[in-house]
Amino acid sequence: MTVEEFATQVIGNLPFEPTGQQTKLIAALSRFCSRNASPRSIFLLNGYAGTGKTSVTSALVKTLKQVGINSVLLAPTGRAAKVFSNFAGKPAYTIHRKIYHQPGIGDTSSVMTVCENRHTDTFFIVDEASMISSASDNGINILEDLIQYVYTGDGCRLILLGDTAQLPPVGMTESPAMSKNELHKYGLLVTQATITETVRQQQHSGILYNATSIRKQMRQECLTAPILTVSPFTDVKAIDSETLEDALQTAYSSSEADETILITRSNRRATDFN
Repeated sequence: MTVEEFATQVIGNLPFEPTGQQTKLIAALSRFCSRNASPRSIFLLNGYAGTGKTSVTSALVKTLKQVGINSVLLAPTGRAAKVFSNFAGKPAYTIHRKIYHQPGIGDTSSVMTVCENRHTDTFFIVDEASMISSASDNGINILEDLIQYVYTGDGCRLILLGDTAQLPPVGMTESPAMSKNELHKYGLLVTQATITETVRQQQHSGILYNATSIRKQMRQECLTAPILTVSPFTDVKAIDSETLEDALQTAYSSSEADETILITRSNRRATDFN
């Protein structure tokens, strides 16, 4: 199958007509997935919220399966893996569970070691890659270990999905996994793509509108306090403290418990709410 045929199949697996940016992204991913790509190549995708990054990835996963190429879906946390799995229609695993030997019962060693990668000709696709740390934590460097695990496999390569506007790992000012220069240090040939054109609920989502507005503020030298726009959107409301409990009860009764999230400014407040 040629690169062009592969790209056409990915587009056919999309539930919508791709934008110009999405078409260019699919072309780049198709070249990356071809047999002509370097075995030490890595694909880094920075996608803004609402740009269709997840939809394109889902179509890619489906196409890889259709042409007989293996893929493994990973994420830094269990929740992120669950969300990724639901979108892609395929099981996803946490990075820790996939690449590390977990100490068993009675094992006196608490140090996790990297497993042997027994996959061949497999694409490892990692969502929420901005959360991956390169700091040594309990003797492990997750980014380094992930790269070691993937590229010791025969014909295996890595695709990292993330958003540079999201919070970096704890204690870091930027995400190493989303840095082209950082990935170069591991001897990898980096293909980088960024999609910025928002398409999801573009006219009706207050959440997306405010997220895009804050992203633009982050580009300024002086970061001011964000101003959230409520009107005319139906998915953003301003309520006072007296009605918060009622709002939570309504959310719990109308949605599943794990679909309702309360974000607070401190762990103390989170504990109080819990």
